[in-house]
Parts: sequence; C-alpha cells; structure tokens
Amino acid sequence: MFLNRIITLATLIGGILAVIVSIPYPNPFLPVIAAFFFTITLLLWKYGYLIIPFFTKAARIVEVRGGYEIPPSRDVILRKSENGYYSTKFMEVRFYESTVDKDNDQKKAIFESFEKAISSLKYIVKISLLISALDLSSHVDEIKTKRSVAETKKSKDGKGNSDDVVRLDREIAHWNRLLERITHGERPVEVISFASTTAFGITRDEAISRVQRQFKELKTILSSSMGCDVVELVDLDMLRCFEWEYFFPTSHEELRDEVF
Repeated sequence: MFLNRIITLATLIGGILAVIVSIPYPNPFLPVIAAFFFTITLLLWKYGYLIIPFFTKAARIVEVRGGYEIPPSRDVILRKSENGYYSTKFMEVRFYESTVDKDNDQKKAIFESFEKAISSLKYIVKISLLISALDLSSHVDEIKTKRSVAETKKSKDGKGNSDDVVRLDREIAHWNRLLERITHGERPVEVISFASTTAFGITRDEAISRVQRQFKELKTILSSSMGCDVVELVDLDMLRCFEWEYFFPTSHEELRDEVF
C-alpha cells in the first residue's frame, strides 16, 4: 500500500512538472510526457493492486512493516520467530444464505452445514465478521416524500378520473406497506466476512507453501459445505484485513469507503 502510494505520487508530480515546464517552452514532447505520467498515475490508482505485485515479484522486493514481512508475491504475511517463520493468508468469505427468511428446517440445515464445515477443518482458522447496521433514515424520508406526493395528487384529482384515483390509492398503499416493513421489521445489516489461516515452517518457502495448501483445503471445505465463495485476498485487500485485526472502521460510511 505504501509503495503504491509513493509511485502514484511520484508519477503525478512528474506529470504536473511536465505541464508547468511546457507552458513557457513550446516543446511538443513535454505535453506527451505529461500525458504519459498522468496515464500511469490513473492506472496505478485504479489497478495498482494488480500492477504493483507484478513489479515487486519481478524485482523480488520485500516490504517490511512493524516486524512483519510481505514477500514479493504479496499474497501472505510473514513473521520470523526463533525457530522459523509463521505465514498467514487472508481470504474473503462470501455468504449467500441467511436465516432471516428461512423456516425452522432450513435454519437447521444451515447450522448443520456450518458445524460440518468446522468439524472438517484440520487446523486453526479464524473467521472474522464486520457487522454494520444500515442507516435507513434517508430511505424512509424518501418514501415519505413519495407518499406525500401521491396523497397530494389524490386530493387534487379526487373528483377526476376514477382510474387515476385507484392507481393513486394503490401507490399510497404500496408506500405504507414499505414503511411498515422498514420501521417495524428487523433492522438490516451489512456483513463483511473474511478468514485467515496460519502455517509454520523452518524456512520462508516452507511456511508459504504450507499456508497455500491450507488455503486450498479451506476453500474446498467452506465452499462445498456452506455454499459460499472463498476468494483469495492479496496486496491491498490482504493488508486491509490485516490492519482490521487491530483497528477497524468506526462508522458505516468509513467502512464503505475502505471496501468500495
């Protein structure tokens, strides 16, 4: 993440300097250089999570932060101990099933699938959930506004076309049902789930190889038993989950800014 920011800032400064220099000197090559730097900046900002690992792996650059190492592949986090190395790998777990709209038998099946998945694991796995309650105040205000507009139209056109009155009654009833469902139902939440697993090895390569095997096995078990998707996290996404182990967003807006 830090390396990505440094390169992006450097290319942006280079593009700005090329534009400034090209103003007093009508050199046709300077605007081309500026356009090149700005293009590289845009690519690094948008696709840095794909581009930077490619260069770090080719140049075998190892990032060190707080006693932890990020290898050139940028897909695991390493920590050296007296006897060897610990390697941790992060993955996103995308659940598509919820117990909110399920009956008792379906809920029981989901819980049994979860127990089956946990009992099938041969090593320690950490599953983390970031849960944020959604703020529906703006959505409720929007629905009330639409209902008020429909009621105003009905009051003005109450003596007009009967078909319009019926349509407005249906629209008002629709907004009332929607408000009832939102204000008196269960408050919706947004859930971000990710998992991590750690392996130990005498050498860096051994620790990385072991954690990669654990990830593949974990992906197979969770996806088959729980019907979820397990996605490997690398570079910025991996570092973001690693930082969330210590400090995580304090508001829903901050969470969406980091994730999206």
